[in-house]
Amino acid sequence: MLTLTVLGSGGNSPIPTPTCRCRVCERARAEGVPHARHGNSLYVEELSAVVDAPEFVYESLEREGVDDLEYLFLTHWHPDHSAGLRVLQSRSGERMFSEAEYGLVDAVRETRPTLVTTRRVYERTCETYGALRHFVEEVGFAGTHFLEEAPLTVGETTVEAVPYSLSGDGDLDATAFVLRQGERTVVLATDDARHLEIEALPEDVDLAVFECGYFPETPDGTPIFTDVDAAILDDELTHAEVLERVERLDPDGALLTEIEHIYARTHGDFRALQADYERVTFAHDGLTVTV
Repeated sequence: MLTLTVLGSGGNSPIPTPTCRCRVCERARAEGVPHARHGNSLYVEELSAVVDAPEFVYESLEREGVDDLEYLFLTHWHPDHSAGLRVLQSRSGERMFSEAEYGLVDAVRETRPTLVTTRRVYERTCETYGALRHFVEEVGFAGTHFLEEAPLTVGETTVEAVPYSLSGDGDLDATAFVLRQGERTVVLATDDARHLEIEALPEDVDLAVFECGYFPETPDGTPIFTDVDAAILDDELTHAEVLERVERLDPDGALLTEIEHIYARTHGDFRALQADYERVTFAHDGLTVTV
């Protein structure tokens, strides 16, 4: 069994977004989760693994009562997926506070989590956050496991990488993850996956976690973006394109996350839209899915 909890279902900006008084933010501000959304992140219970580390991952883990962090899977280096990587230093201080002969270095050596990704994603992230290499390689707050060198095996579960390029320039600076456990297969391609080839993913997928994809208009049909915005959104998938990918991959179920503030849709709007789909679920913070 694989159990995925949505730590954060949002995107580049949290919902509510400070200074914004749109209907989406006001509803989230008034009611909280599931209308409020932290940045895109998951927790895989059987692996004690966090998938991606946005800025609010500390708060998300605390909200969900997670007390075991063995692995952190990193899909790519964009800040909304990596700016919270200091969560790798999160560990219990109980022994440190009660045993005089047990200190910080002991805790680091005995309980440090492992950063799991490809070497290129790691290097690209270090280029963005220069302190990461010092934090991992010199201070030793986390270990590393590069999946192109060997799959990760945890109990009955194997984790593999499907590298791809964020911009389509051939630089494999992002990766999807494939989790296999017996006959179960889960694909995690949570964001910025326009240049991920569907043909590179396995067949017979039980659950695929994809980005939601953007909507060019509000629920009432008002256009959201200008012609100038089109250049910025060129590498982004529309919601319609994501649905086409779901159709092509044909998983038993699809969970759509990375639900951005700019999509102009409340949690209620997504619940209403989901009623029209057969196997698609829109993620919300705190949602748990079992495969």
